[in-house]
Amino acid sequence: MDRVRKQIHYKYIETLGLTGKGVNVCVLDTGISSHIDFDHRIIEFVDLTKTQTNRLRDDSGHGTHVCGILAGSGKAGNGLYKGIAIRCNLIVLKVLNHQGNGQVDTLLSALEWILEHCDEYSIRIVNISISVSKNCSLYTDPVKLFHLKDLLYGLHERNILIVTAAGNEGPDNNSISILGNQNHTLCVGCHDGDYKSRSDILCEQYSGRGYACYSMMKPDVVAPGTEIVSCSGKNRRGYTSKSGTSMSCPIISGVAADLMELLGNVPVDTIANKIRMGTTSVNTPRNQQGYGMIDCKKIFEKYTLT
Repeated sequence: MDRVRKQIHYKYIETLGLTGKGVNVCVLDTGISSHIDFDHRIIEFVDLTKTQTNRLRDDSGHGTHVCGILAGSGKAGNGLYKGIAIRCNLIVLKVLNHQGNGQVDTLLSALEWILEHCDEYSIRIVNISISVSKNCSLYTDPVKLFHLKDLLYGLHERNILIVTAAGNEGPDNNSISILGNQNHTLCVGCHDGDYKSRSDILCEQYSGRGYACYSMMKPDVVAPGTEIVSCSGKNRRGYTSKSGTSMSCPIISGVAADLMELLGNVPVDTIANKIRMGTTSVNTPRNQQGYGMIDCKKIFEKYTLT
């Protein structure tokens, strides 16, 4: 995360003293472990899988890693691996199993849960670092797809920002996850700028692409996603490295939480558009980079002027 913060010019967030404090983010994933970096900011955990336990649980580690990118304080690593919104609160819904797999009905149930409880928990952002494969029923069952669209619209109408991953099915055109390819989601692809991977495999090589010729720009933006070091789900003081658009997604959710702390209860479209406009081109096709790489200097610099 130290490398990521430098790449996206995170210092412009730090200069303003923004931490995402008071912003509640709901994360749909494999769960969350009680890592020291989350302090006491996990305000609710709900297991919607078959196990259905109310104790903090992450039998994969994916969800803990994602939450660390979004909200980890970096306490266990002396700040080196802190996340993007280090004082935001977390509501975590476990919708995936130990292999990172899940059912469409569970995802839909999670979105229904958020609609039902969003006022109770003051939910402002939903982070969905989940990729939907092409053999998923959302592609073949129009009733379920309509229900998904209806739920996303309902969350948008409640002034909730939905941030979702582009998926890892690229590089072909139209390989973007169906969750990201919706009107009411802010879809995040991956690009690591000039970072050189130890394995020569970069997330941008397989980040999901949108349509080559399409009026709706998807993904909306890109963020780093290769070899990101964040909280380990196996060691409450440890860190681990993971790659994918799942890692890119919470970077944008964190930036959004910091923006919400700064601007207050503004319309969610205002937050989304500031993020889209606060980007720098990485000189790839628009169906790969969207508006470009997130650049906190462009978003926050004007607020530091006196």
